[in-house]
Amino acid sequence: MSDLDRALAEAYEREPVGPAAPRPLPSSVHGPSDDRDPATLPPAPHFHVPGHRGPLLTWPATVRALEREHGPRFESLADRLIGARDRQGVKVLLFTSCNRAEGRTTLVLTVARALARRPGRTLLVDGDLGGPMIARLLGLKPRSGLDDVVLDGLPLPEAVVEAPDDHLSVLPLRAPVARPREFLGEPGWTLLMARLRREYDLVLIDGSPLFAGLSAAVLHRAVDAAVLVTHRALTGDRARLRAREVLDAGGIPLLGLAETFV
Repeated sequence: MSDLDRALAEAYEREPVGPAAPRPLPSSVHGPSDDRDPATLPPAPHFHVPGHRGPLLTWPATVRALEREHGPRFESLADRLIGARDRQGVKVLLFTSCNRAEGRTTLVLTVARALARRPGRTLLVDGDLGGPMIARLLGLKPRSGLDDVVLDGLPLPEAVVEAPDDHLSVLPLRAPVARPREFLGEPGWTLLMARLRREYDLVLIDGSPLFAGLSAAVLHRAVDAAVLVTHRALTGDRARLRAREVLDAGGIPLLGLAETFV
């Protein structure tokens, strides 16, 4: 097992237990502590306004809980991804899975927070063309996004949400893409990937599952490597092997395998 594989596995490793007892939700590591139940807090809508530089992100309770329970492991994983960038030139990293509900987006969000606490510019891209979730999970209501940049030539700064309090940039996707293959074949996609590679130190793409929905086996080209996220209860060895073959056929190196839990 490689160092990266081990780090990915440890990030989600836990001892088997019986039904979990309710635990107080952890507060965000990026702001003052607030131990109140989020369900009792008044809703605060967040809108993406081009040029607005204020804090916009509302992090899911699951992500904050993972940070509290397994924070050092995600910090170690962030360091290893930076090492892969420096040693192997891996700047644009695709996170994918065999199916939905395997914990892929939660892992990407948690890793993005750990990376954002390090020097350099980190960009989180919602590349799940069949079921984008990043904007909703972060409490954003974007008026523009990845689709506008690729298809309509919208200037990138008008679509990127800057969250300086979190030291993170987010490129959302407003709605599912009707024709994923055509979308990834657009000249705008190739140009965008080249620009992101120049302007950011690390780009994390939350990609579509390989074997689900309209985007089945549609790969994001122009990425440097992929992390395959799987859940042992949903994906067996045969599916993992098939996923590796799909990535290999698409010319995308597999950087690591992350086995998650519920």
